[in-house]
Amino acid sequence: MLRAILRQVSGIKYLLTHPHQLKWVITREIHFGQRKKSKRKWVEWQKYDANMHIMMMQAHPEAMSVNTLNLDRLKIFNGMVNSITTSRLQILDVGCGDGVISEPLIRKGHSVAAVDLPTVATSQQKCKVTSVMAGDAENLAFADETFDLVIASEVLEHLWAPESFITEVYRTLKSNGHLIIETPEGMSGLNYDSHMNFYTLEKLEKMLSPNFIVRKVERLAATGSAQTPTIIVFLRKAT
Repeated sequence: MLRAILRQVSGIKYLLTHPHQLKWVITREIHFGQRKKSKRKWVEWQKYDANMHIMMMQAHPEAMSVNTLNLDRLKIFNGMVNSITTSRLQILDVGCGDGVISEPLIRKGHSVAAVDLPTVATSQQKCKVTSVMAGDAENLAFADETFDLVIASEVLEHLWAPESFITEVYRTLKSNGHLIIETPEGMSGLNYDSHMNFYTLEKLEKMLSPNFIVRKVERLAATGSAQTPTIIVFLRKAT
């Protein structure tokens, strides 16, 4: 109880000495104070928060140049993708952002379709993606058994109904298709305003079983650019 009170006091002191953050919190609560009351309100908040994040990155590119998370996770993704025997994969990148994950895969000859929230997906047009669309991760606009691989990097923790997303992934994956999930590990993932859910390996396995089988698990420690530990899980669709 005392720790919780001290954290609140510390948070108030921080806001009072950081006017830009205080303005951000006031704006958030005025316009998105009811964000957890419905999916529609949650999605509107996600779009706003994502665009604010993009604007911040564009204003401070030097911060991204020292971001080791992208390099570390791309190495892991590359190893997982290379372990799939199909030479030219049909891949879906959900929550594609600016295409940092898609671009290396395209250069290797894979076909990548990308999905993100409206107003966010337009940034992906800068990349040579096979197709990109604004869409709902919990209701994917693709036919059954379309993809060899679905990648969901920093997606699951943002979703209103993650179980619906997992059902959609299973539906759109081919027989013996694969899924890569990357998400903050543990309750510290809830430290971010834009996160609805937190995950541990055990929680993921319970949610994904029996439709998916875990092939490999990788972890990345928290860094200055990623303030929470990260877990990356490589799964195969069960038949």
